[in-house]
Amino acid sequence: MLPLFVIGFTVSTLYKWNYIQHTQHIPDEYHIPYVATGVDHDGNHIDDGKDILKGAEDYVAHHPKYETLQPYEDGWTDGNRGSNGDVVAYALKNIKMDLHIVINQDIYKNPDAYEGVNTDKDLAFRNPKTQEVFFSRYALTLSTDLDNKSEWQAGDFIFFEKNHCAVVTDKVNEKGIRFIIHHFWEHQGGYFQDVLETGAWGKITGHYRLSERMFSPKTDN
Repeated sequence: MLPLFVIGFTVSTLYKWNYIQHTQHIPDEYHIPYVATGVDHDGNHIDDGKDILKGAEDYVAHHPKYETLQPYEDGWTDGNRGSNGDVVAYALKNIKMDLHIVINQDIYKNPDAYEGVNTDKDLAFRNPKTQEVFFSRYALTLSTDLDNKSEWQAGDFIFFEKNHCAVVTDKVNEKGIRFIIHHFWEHQGGYFQDVLETGAWGKITGHYRLSERMFSPKTDN
């Protein structure tokens, strides 16, 4: 019995963490309607939600090596290494939004709003906790309930209790729950994963969608 238990536990663990790939479905199969952001900041006639997802996909396509958050000369990594917040930063870079600039602008104008989070000029924009402060101030805030499936759209951003973040994809699992793109460990089983129901990074603290307000931070304490 022990060998069977060990095999079962091993398979279950490998499946949970996506070393065994999960079946992907499209939202249409579950009658989940598509909702656009209504923003086309880069002017390419494609809704920016789709461009954000493409930016995240392009970033992880380089198979960046995971490392703890550390500064670089101009703030940005070379794209071949990074930490969890870089998925969000590079996703937005694909719509010509420089999170390095806009977060630093907001920290300068509204320092009290960022009390208790990383405000280093070359690290803040890559830190999930700091990113979430910015998103909570300017992005469209959405439900964190995974059962509210129509609220979840490709290109949305998610933040977790344990200083983690992700970009929502255009695929769902057999329950209609979204796959995400994220980066948390050097040895993770791929970057495109069905892990929202694991609770591994604590509760979801924020779920956001791009808005026009994000491009022009204001002095609005």
